[in-house]
Amino acid sequence: MTKEPDSSLSASGQEIVEALRDDIVFGRLNPRERLVEADLVLRFRSHRAAVREALLALEQAGLVDRQRNKGASVRDLKPERVEQIYAVRMLLETAAVEAMPLPLKPEAMTELVAIQHDHEKAVAHQDLRRIFDHNNRFHRHLYAQLGNPVLTEMIDLCAIRALTVRFHPYMDPNFLTKVCRDHWAMIEACRQCDRPRLVALVKEHLPLAKDRYLKTYNAAVVQDLVFAKRA
Repeated sequence: MTKEPDSSLSASGQEIVEALRDDIVFGRLNPRERLVEADLVLRFRSHRAAVREALLALEQAGLVDRQRNKGASVRDLKPERVEQIYAVRMLLETAAVEAMPLPLKPEAMTELVAIQHDHEKAVAHQDLRRIFDHNNRFHRHLYAQLGNPVLTEMIDLCAIRALTVRFHPYMDPNFLTKVCRDHWAMIEACRQCDRPRLVALVKEHLPLAKDRYLKTYNAAVVQDLVFAKRA
């Protein structure tokens, strides 16, 4: 899940936010990679005010670090921080499905099924942008059935903080197939009013991307250490 661009941004600021967010999420920009204002002005044929506005929004979303006299760079989510984010996500999302009224209203169930069909089609076509959008739609619609906008807003906020983790394994078709299976299982648990099963599925589903991210991150650290010793 991720929020729509902040409506307070200028049109050009929104465009820059969306483009850089996608670059970060889909791995076209790497952790710690610098985001130079002058380069971004040229890339987007914009102006420094819009670029700074976008970088501030991305910093607030947890995707960019900005340091005085050093500029902006893509945030490097360390394992400890990732574990902390996911501990909170687990608390919030299990609380949501534990309190969600079951059965879901027929129109809510129909919409959830339709969203998952769209998600599955996007996976079949390996369309990362549509996979991203429909996965967000699925989870947002599911948790919206709780009827507690404060809790769903907190879930969304933590999901934004974890964007680079959540979409880290998107190049793996087996991972995406597993996500689809989990979504259909969640739908069936809602249909059967099987709350224990729904809670168990959320607890199993949520750490999938986190575990993959941490495994890759730790492997990269080991590799860097090997190269450093050889240098």
